[in-house]
Amino acid sequence: MTKPALLVHPPLGPFEARLADYEVVHWPTERKDIRAAITIGHVGLSKAMIDALPALECILCFGVGVDGVDIAYARARGIAITHGRDINHEDVADVALGLIIARLRSFTEGERILRSGAWTPPIAVPPQKRLRGRKLGIVGMGAIGQAIAVRAQAFGFEIKWTGPRAKPDVAHAYEPDLRKLAAWADVLAVAARGDKSTVNLINADVIAALGPDGVLINVSRGNVIDEDALIAALKSGALGGAGLDVFVEEPTPPARWADVPNTTLLPHLGGGTRDALWQGSQNVLENLRRFYAGEALLTPLAQ
Repeated sequence: MTKPALLVHPPLGPFEARLADYEVVHWPTERKDIRAAITIGHVGLSKAMIDALPALECILCFGVGVDGVDIAYARARGIAITHGRDINHEDVADVALGLIIARLRSFTEGERILRSGAWTPPIAVPPQKRLRGRKLGIVGMGAIGQAIAVRAQAFGFEIKWTGPRAKPDVAHAYEPDLRKLAAWADVLAVAARGDKSTVNLINADVIAALGPDGVLINVSRGNVIDEDALIAALKSGALGGAGLDVFVEEPTPPARWADVPNTTLLPHLGGGTRDALWQGSQNVLENLRRFYAGEALLTPLAQ
C-alpha cells in the first residue's frame, strides 16, 4: 500500500524514524498530494508554503506555540491545526525560576570568576539580592505564568501579573497596565504567548520602568522583547540584568551578546526535557493517526 506523503518542516532528526508509516518529505517540494504537515510552532509554515500544498488539510505543531502559522489564513483554507498544550509548561516554568535565581544570586558571574581563577575570599562576587520579599511581575498568566507563580510563591515572592484580561480564578493581584507593573516589580518574567499582538510588547518604555535595579526574564518568544532596546539598556546600566531563554534570531549571534553585562543566556531549552519531548511526540503521532483515520483530533487548536 502506498504510504501517504507527510511534510516535516524543519527536519526533525531521530523523531522521523517514528514516521515509518508515512513518506516523509522535506521542504522545498513539488509534491501536490501532501495532506498533513508536522512543524515546530515557532517555525511553522508560511503562506507561500501553504499555497504550494493544495491538498493540505492538517498542520500538526510540536509544543503549545503556533506563532509560525498564520492561523486565520490556514483556517480560511479549511486546514485543521493541532498543538501540544499542557505538555511542557512546567518545564518552562522551571527554567524561568532558574533564570530568576541565577540573576538575583549572580550564578553566571560566580561561575565565571571560579573558572577563571579569580576567586578571592571572603566574597567572590558583590553581595546579591535575597529572593524572599522581592516583587515579581508576570506578563501572561496562562499555564506557564501560573506555574511560575506557584514556584515563586514558594520562594517568598510578592506576585502581581498582567495580561489581556483579568482572570477571576487567579489569586494574585492583576495589574492591567504593563508599564505600572514593570515600575512596581523587582523582576519581570515574560510568559506571554508569541503572536503578532505581542511583538515588542516589552519595549524601551517598559524596560525603563523596570529600571537599573530590575531584572527581566524571558521564556516566551524572543520577539516579545525589543531586543535592541534591551541590549542598549543593559550596556548603559538602565536595566539591572536579564535572563533569556529565547531570542529574536535563533540561534542568536554570539557576537551580539559578547559585551552585554549582567545576563544569563540559554539556548531555548525551556521545554526541552526528555519527558516533554516524548509526550509531545506522542501527542503529534496520535493527532496524525486520528487525522488519517478520520477521527476527532486529540488536541485541536481552540477557536
